[in-house]
Amino acid sequence: MAENTVSALSTTVPSVPGAMDIQVEPDKVAQVARIVNDQADALDDKIHQLLLELSIDAPAGDVVSATAADAWNRLIARGEDSYAGRVMNYLQQLRALARQLRTAADTYQLGEDEKITAFGDRRDHQN
Repeated sequence: MAENTVSALSTTVPSVPGAMDIQVEPDKVAQVARIVNDQADALDDKIHQLLLELSIDAPAGDVVSATAADAWNRLIARGEDSYAGRVMNYLQQLRALARQLRTAADTYQLGEDEKITAFGDRRDHQN
């Protein structure tokens, strides 16, 4: 019985894929970087004013109102752990992603240029 189970499992488990080349087009990577950066800019424009409006004043001068407003502002509008801080952190991460993509595009382009130069040298020596 155990042999049948092992045999059945061995036929259902997919084989390990072989190594394969991945073709990267530097222009497309750079285009994605521009799109991500443009979206970060658009998001920044939309949320900047809205984030400022998240902060509230105490509706009255009593201790409870002041404490509640302060708690709201700390949780929602002020500091890195506030919701506003998290949104701003997300924007920074989008911009960092765009920078990483631009760097990758430049690196891939340099690699392509080096390959072209290397193959060009071979053709020159063969003639």
